[in-house]
Amino acid sequence: MKEQIFKMYKEISIGKNEICNECKKHDSKLNSPVSIYHVGEEFDKSNDTILFVGKTAVGGDGEFSGLPFDEDKLFIDATKFGEKSLDGNEHKSPFYSYTKEIIEKYYGSYENGKKYIAFSNMVKCNNGTTEDTTEYQVQEHCVNKLRVIWKEVEILYPKRIIFYTHTTYDYFIEKYFKESNLENIIDFKTSPIGPQWHGRCTDKNNNIICEFLRLGHPQGKIKDEFVNVVVRWLQSTKK
Repeated sequence: MKEQIFKMYKEISIGKNEICNECKKHDSKLNSPVSIYHVGEEFDKSNDTILFVGKTAVGGDGEFSGLPFDEDKLFIDATKFGEKSLDGNEHKSPFYSYTKEIIEKYYGSYENGKKYIAFSNMVKCNNGTTEDTTEYQVQEHCVNKLRVIWKEVEILYPKRIIFYTHTTYDYFIEKYFKESNLENIIDFKTSPIGPQWHGRCTDKNNNIICEFLRLGHPQGKIKDEFVNVVVRWLQSTKK
């Protein structure tokens, strides 16, 4: 499935198309587009899949120095970086370590679970900082106009999506899923780990297509509380 996503990047000329060129006018410091971080090797063989989504691939070109570009020099292939980060060999940050524990608790083991998960970001370029300082116009161009993350979703067709985006991207998430028959289940529920939003998309016959949980970033959250909230939600929505 990684190959399908990379093919899509090339088909839209990510980073070089008209929308991307217009986006760069709003922030001249944007780095090269960064690919999806991880796609499990058996993602397309399971009905119990999870896509984890962050806000933007923070870190700048220095974070991804030494990583290969695709053959057309359009985007950075971050899949080895992503897998190493999840494994705990590259980063110890909550973004990766909390996610690893969620995978381990839900699937029974990390090595088994990572076959059925994917990891990506809403915005594919950033302005070289270690924090998400993405301007609205950059979000609008990448998420709403070019729709890269939604093209990834449509290729992966995940059973559940967990957004680590807090309220920053709620407008874009709601806009996309309303087009897919969105049903709000929990509207901005407050919990020990911050506000949550649980949505469900159904087809015309009310069959569940996808469910999502929007949370805040794991950074600064108590690990056990954060992990347990997510695992309980995954268990409650397992079909």
